Amino acid sequence: MRVIPLGIGGWVSNPLLGNVALIVEVGNSRILIDAGEGTYRALRACGFDVDNLDLILITHRHGDHIMGLSTLALFARSKGIALKVYGPRDVDLEKLFDALGIPQYLPTIDFHPIDPSPEPLTVAIGHDYKITAILADHTVQTLAYRIDGLDGTCITYSSDTRPTKNIVNLARGCTLLVHEASGNPGTEEVSHLHGHSTTTEAIQIAREAGVKYLMPIHYYVEPPILSNVGSDVNIIIPLPCTPLDMQKLK
Repeated sequence: MRVIPLGIGGWVSNPLLGNVALIVEVGNSRILIDAGEGTYRALRACGFDVDNLDLILITHRHGDHIMGLSTLALFARSKGIALKVYGPRDVDLEKLFDALGIPQYLPTIDFHPIDPSPEPLTVAIGHDYKITAILADHTVQTLAYRIDGLDGTCITYSSDTRPTKNIVNLARGCTLLVHEASGNPGTEEVSHLHGHSTTTEAIQIAREAGVKYLMPIHYYVEPPILSNVGSDVNIIIPLPCTPLDMQKLK
């Protein structure tokens, strides 16, 4: 299994970071997690195209996680393929594509709605992977995802969320937790108001879940400050287009 960040920022991050989007390569499959504005450009810059994707996981309907899906659909149609997309049931793609003036491209999306649950829910099983989802704690319906590979590695992606035991339960025993860290220590109140976590809270979630590695992501305008890490959690700083080989972390 390999994790390849395409973008690592949030909606109000430095634009050079891009919106959060991750490719997970597991066996012969490639899974895209989230598709914010600029995802297609980032996809091509990192050496991929829409026909390299087996499925797309959308975490929630905020623009920095879904606005790029329309462009992916445009290029998918030009290649004569459909995109298999999973996401919360309240993701209204019909309204999105209509607002953008491209309702004729909606058939390019094969959408599989998920009803968010506070208990882990298996949402997809492929030849190379199993995908589990759980309800995160954001301002709109949001899913966190766990991907288990046949090689014994797994990753969990929190998406946007306040600290929640749901993520701890989903990530338990995983090799890597990719957790949003929108706020720095001392900004807990305002971070929680907007449905986000701080860097310190992301580290604590990783510690409680017993994961070996934490990749903080979704930075806001201020550079992330990582403190009180300890020796039980290893921090991995994501770099766009730079693969992380999970086998080397086991």
